Amino acid sequence: MRRPIIHLPWSILLVCTLSSAASSLQKIPASNLTLEHFDPTLPPALTSQTPPKCSVLVLQHEFANTVGEPPAIANYSHPPECPFPGPRVVLELSVSASDVQKDRIAAVWVDSAELLRTATPLPMSPGTFWSVQKDVTRYTALFRRLCGGFGGGTATVSMMLENSNATLPGVYSANVTLHFYRGPLSANRFGYVAHPTAKDIYRRPADLILPISQENGECSSGFWFRVDNDTDIPTAAVAVPRNTRRVVLEIFASYHANEEFWYANPLRSAYNGGGAYANGGFRQIYAAVDGLFAGGHIPFAVIYPGAVNPYFWSPVAAIGAFNLPTYDIDLTPFLSMFLDGQPHEIGLGVRDSQPYWLLSGNLHLWIDAWSDAVTAGLVEYRAPPLKVNRHAEWRNSEGGSEINAEGLVKFSGWVSSSEGNMTTTVRQKVKFRSQVEVQNRGAVTQVELMNKERLAVTVMRGGQQTAARVQVFVETPLQLQMSRVNAVGGAVFERGRLSHQLQETVNLNENGQAVSFGVLMDRQDAEGSVLKREGEAQPVWGSGNSRSSYKYRNGNSCYLRTLTTVEGVLKADLTSASCAAVAEA
Repeated sequence: MRRPIIHLPWSILLVCTLSSAASSLQKIPASNLTLEHFDPTLPPALTSQTPPKCSVLVLQHEFANTVGEPPAIANYSHPPECPFPGPRVVLELSVSASDVQKDRIAAVWVDSAELLRTATPLPMSPGTFWSVQKDVTRYTALFRRLCGGFGGGTATVSMMLENSNATLPGVYSANVTLHFYRGPLSANRFGYVAHPTAKDIYRRPADLILPISQENGECSSGFWFRVDNDTDIPTAAVAVPRNTRRVVLEIFASYHANEEFWYANPLRSAYNGGGAYANGGFRQIYAAVDGLFAGGHIPFAVIYPGAVNPYFWSPVAAIGAFNLPTYDIDLTPFLSMFLDGQPHEIGLGVRDSQPYWLLSGNLHLWIDAWSDAVTAGLVEYRAPPLKVNRHAEWRNSEGGSEINAEGLVKFSGWVSSSEGNMTTTVRQKVKFRSQVEVQNRGAVTQVELMNKERLAVTVMRGGQQTAARVQVFVETPLQLQMSRVNAVGGAVFERGRLSHQLQETVNLNENGQAVSFGVLMDRQDAEGSVLKREGEAQPVWGSGNSRSSYKYRNGNSCYLRTLTTVEGVLKADLTSASCAAVAEA
């Protein structure tokens, strides 16, 4: 049975107030002031303490009519006066919009390996600008060969941002800069450097990175794969060095067209109003090695800047919108499948998907420098299909649906290298629930979504001693209520309320000793109204109040940032490094 969702009488309120308000709302002009957009996340390590030792502008481009065009490309040679290697590399993407425009998805690649997937804000007036900083230290292998003494080669930096001036005049001007840092690293800051999911849990960056991407992407529509349905599994062939001792696949993902609101989709049933969007709010991103399922994740529901109510995300971005999350799958238990020196197929897919998703990946490899070849074997493979229960009750355009999914996978494999005989075990448990209720002849929609994931990666030395263990606990609750009525002139008036959270705990032990224990809580609450015309990206009018709270703690290192907006104006922006403040917030 479906669990009841508390219903809010917004439709009654809207009917009473709309007739007197709609005509005046359309007369309110958009602001012509410049507006900076913010992303309240943990700053990359070191940037707040010391300036970069060296900064290099690697790409500069204006994206006007770029739909269907290949990526912008620039050749990059690392300058000899810029010291490397260093402890940190930070990528900064700075963008401004000349005028009103739609929100877009963009990506940055180095030699076809993706470094950043991002969403632009929805520029509702001239002068919108923002910047994204991402710690890209885990991609050190891509930069090392470019430096003197490490190959002295050149790289190709690419950026994709499909924009159109057919109906809206805005042009996106983008700068991509790499900042290189020197100096000691704080030992307990390695965890949350790539929001919104924990990265660098493997401590040392990989020795080699192989892109899992579209061939010749620089000559076509980018390096990402397009996935249109759940049987569409694009692949890339990779040959792994025979002395590889660890392998981790990182997956980039974004959703488009019919899938932009997958997290709010009702379940396909007798609900006539569902159309192409009515297959429910469950998705799973997964990887396959030579056709064998090797792991997956239920994606985090990033809410795009033009979704729900654009005034919720102006000027504070939704969780993960500026730096879309990536999903790590530890493939070390499957290493024996790669060590024959032959190419093998890495496939990427999305369960229950519709048109369309854009996927790419990076294969991070750790090499045994003291061996010409290692040996490996798969010990345990337990991957039963997720148990998915679907239930829907509809009468015309009213009713509701519920999807529950849960599952447990476990993979284990040994690797014999110069470090000894190491057995890696990956254990993942997921529990997911999606509820969608539609009332008042389709005018009122309420969504509740919860995903819980428990992931443990354990490395045993000689089958008896625990060399390392990483535990990741994630919860991502989402609550959304929307009510809409038709307004004058063919417009639609919507009122909405949203609560969205990312809760994450990471526990790292090495040789039986606790190395790090980090806790992250990122929450956003928003409420407001918007008047828009069907088929138009830019709203006629709107307002939104929001509160964003980002709390992080790792040992004695803490970070807190809270932002409050009222009717689209930033009223409070508070930052603290006090652990007491984090505990009280």
